[in-house]
Amino acid sequence: MSRKAKIYLSDEGFGHIVRQDAIAKELLKLIPALELTIQTEKHLEVAQSIFGKATYISKHNNIVWNKKSNGSPDVTLISEFFGDYEARSDEYILEELGKLEYDFLLSDFVYEPFELGFQKAVPTFGVAHFTWDWFFSKLYPPPLKSDLIKRFFDAAEKANTLYFPPLTPVEITNHYKNSKIVPFIVRKNIDHKVLETRNNQFKVLIIDSGAGVLRNSIEKSIQELSVLDDIHFFLVEGFDYQSDNITYLSKSDLLVDFIGGMDLVIGRAGFNTISECIALRTPMLLLGEAMNPEMSENILELKKLGLGSFMSLKKFETALSTFLPKFITSEYKTIKENMESHNFESNGAEVIARDILVKIS
Repeated sequence: MSRKAKIYLSDEGFGHIVRQDAIAKELLKLIPALELTIQTEKHLEVAQSIFGKATYISKHNNIVWNKKSNGSPDVTLISEFFGDYEARSDEYILEELGKLEYDFLLSDFVYEPFELGFQKAVPTFGVAHFTWDWFFSKLYPPPLKSDLIKRFFDAAEKANTLYFPPLTPVEITNHYKNSKIVPFIVRKNIDHKVLETRNNQFKVLIIDSGAGVLRNSIEKSIQELSVLDDIHFFLVEGFDYQSDNITYLSKSDLLVDFIGGMDLVIGRAGFNTISECIALRTPMLLLGEAMNPEMSENILELKKLGLGSFMSLKKFETALSTFLPKFITSEYKTIKENMESHNFESNGAEVIARDILVKIS
């Protein structure tokens, strides 16, 4: 039997696109005739390249996280964007109600679909590792008024189920009574790319964000990399500096496809990178961002679990050549052992798809 589903993607980052693609592929195994519609704007082309066959709608989904050049939240711009959110959200809901012909909705993580589903008696499901109400409430000064935060809360509580993977802040899972903890959500059947190096050098993948938040820091550190000739570094193309121990990867490649063949990943504490590293048991060295509650929470939890370590952006930019060798001969060994022995499962997409099928039957 044919079913129709619509996936609403926020326009912030790539992690939710990869996550929803994993869920969509599991849903298609259970419902082969499922017709998917994907709605997003900023990263529409990326979504098309990852999801493949689907109907696509280019439309902004009302979530913005403005950043400064150092990656930290720009509280002023966030406050300005959400100043008239209620009016825009009401208009958005009216527009969507007129063409809502779907059997269920998935949101990652946009609030309006929960209200749409509630009004039309259409099952709705949310997926996230943090919610925007939690994120914005952690910023100082608070960029959103308390009544708008409550509006977010109220909307999300109308979802049939909110799925959260491990390491989601307990404040969120405790608050939402419709929450369900699931394993890590990662793609299956990845075309893992294994890259050879001379003399079996230690391989390090440096991952930037989709928005290029780390670009300036990488440019500052890149000469530090060339000093470490017993380590081979892999970065996305776009830097002019050349060295025998640096390989540039194509911008058209998903860097997460290379994680399984690496000895270490250095990057922001983004949840998609963390999920892939844990699933593939690759140690992490994480870089923080000022005033970013998501990154701070992720780093704290990983340090507790012994699955990753942390270095400041300043050390990354100016002292990597001395920091990294010491790290590899000391703390790295413990992290590697913990990665090899952890019992986290990574079939979250399958668990979610099966649960959705039960709830829409």
